[in-house]
Amino acid sequence: MRKVFRFGRGESGLSASALLAATVSLSALIATQSAQAADSPTEKPIASNDPWIISVGGMMTVSPKWDGSSRYGIGGMPSISFRRASEPETFSAPDDNFDITFFTGKRFAIGPVASLRPGRSSEGGRLEGLDTHPWAVEAGVFAEFWPVEDQLRLRGELRHGLRSHDGFSADLGADYVQDYGQLTLSGGPRMVLADDNVMNLRYGVSPEAATRNGTVSAFDAKGGIVSVGLSAAQSYVWSKEWTTTLYQRFDYMVGDAANSPIVKDLGSRNQFTFGVGATYSFTAE
Repeated sequence: MRKVFRFGRGESGLSASALLAATVSLSALIATQSAQAADSPTEKPIASNDPWIISVGGMMTVSPKWDGSSRYGIGGMPSISFRRASEPETFSAPDDNFDITFFTGKRFAIGPVASLRPGRSSEGGRLEGLDTHPWAVEAGVFAEFWPVEDQLRLRGELRHGLRSHDGFSADLGADYVQDYGQLTLSGGPRMVLADDNVMNLRYGVSPEAATRNGTVSAFDAKGGIVSVGLSAAQSYVWSKEWTTTLYQRFDYMVGDAANSPIVKDLGSRNQFTFGVGATYSFTAE
């Protein structure tokens, strides 16, 4: 049973209080889902002396200050994962969200997934007067399939915010994974989709907001493809305890996301993310 806890792609807009609140919220979800997973008929019996291996880490990122921004800031992306010592370590990309594997086979895995969708502030700067929206916890389901075992992974996530008006979003991606001893290289294409609610929340501009801002026009964003792009990572295992990772991602905004004045007039459709992180693993009896 795999559990990975990670905060999205490390958007720089997350405050310490938001990270703390998200930690509490998702930790509660971990406890609930872990209890359910223990009763899952797909789980193999676990020996009482089989210890847990816990990996905790963090990644410092440089990423857009808000969705579609042309300005960048420094952010953070903490993570934690758990597995039994008898279970093989499984591949996880830096932009995978928190998931728990409920059903697994030789080449597939399915289970619940959760993520933290960053909010947006309009206090000063280019976004002055535009509508704000708070961060949101999203929950849903993920599925991944390995057409080429241990080398090519296809993964999809479908999530909905915990508030009724938060809307649906989805991530699709493929990763080619290649090990060179202690070095693992991975990467592949990405696609992000969202429904009308999410699109208007992030990229829509109400007439009142357009008037307050004074530089952009009103815009009604429709659901569809948000962006297409590429992601890559390079991980090196220095010892049983320490692993370091470099991470790069490029997203090219399309459709109504790219046509939004928030992106077209105030930002950029080219979105880059860079990260460097470290993970420490230890055994817990």
